[in-house]
Amino acid sequence: MQTKKYNYLTNQINQMNMSFLIKLATLTNNSTMMELLKITSERIDKRLTEIDREFSAFNYDSLVSKFQRGDITPLTSSNDFKTIYNSAILAEQMTNGVYKPYFAGKFDPSEIVKSWAIEQVFDQNLKPLLNNPEIVGIYLESEGRIKFSTKQNSDFCWNIDIKSPSEEMNSLTTYYLKNGAVSTTNSTDLGNSLKSNRSDILQTTVIRNSLVESTIWSLVGNLVSETEFMSFIAHYNLTGILIDKQNEVLNYNLGSVITRKETTIER
Repeated sequence: MQTKKYNYLTNQINQMNMSFLIKLATLTNNSTMMELLKITSERIDKRLTEIDREFSAFNYDSLVSKFQRGDITPLTSSNDFKTIYNSAILAEQMTNGVYKPYFAGKFDPSEIVKSWAIEQVFDQNLKPLLNNPEIVGIYLESEGRIKFSTKQNSDFCWNIDIKSPSEEMNSLTTYYLKNGAVSTTNSTDLGNSLKSNRSDILQTTVIRNSLVESTIWSLVGNLVSETEFMSFIAHYNLTGILIDKQNEVLNYNLGSVITRKETTIER
């Protein structure tokens, strides 16, 4: 339990058709900290603009668009594109083809790009702030994807609140974590190209060190049956929580089911 009083400084920016929430947990709340948050937010905004320009399938000159037109030079000219491409192909293989990095027959790694972008700006612009003696925690969130970290040897924890599929309901659970990534996918948030008739899961949350991995697995949870997802949980030692269409909440940790209980969902 946290005994110290911490300040939470927040800022929100909009890029890549997404809203990004930045949080700093600090020991002090003064103009210096606010200016640091402002400068950091501007740097994150600039980097996200660059990533959107390079990887948006809607930008004719992006690396993704070039690759879609049959130009393979992005694989040799851009280490970032190669990383994203390899992550997408690996994700397809690990999920037995449940996750497919394609749309209308063309390579489209947009789900991976979003999470990769968060991790990029998190590592480049937020992590260095932990060297500041007044900052104990850093946090970045967008569309159910969260990346966070805490200063080494600090007793500070982030409270990661997992909401139920119904906004009127109380939280499903709260995780108290220092470092890692959490991704939550709700079946109602899936685009038409991703919807699956065989899934009996309403919402899936996965905790990993990698945000790209947690995003892929939370997405897969809403594309397969609960029985199929249970095999992924066991094989890949997944941790998180899900709620199925029978209104049962299932907690799983490192590949094993911990608790299963019924809840009431208002729709």
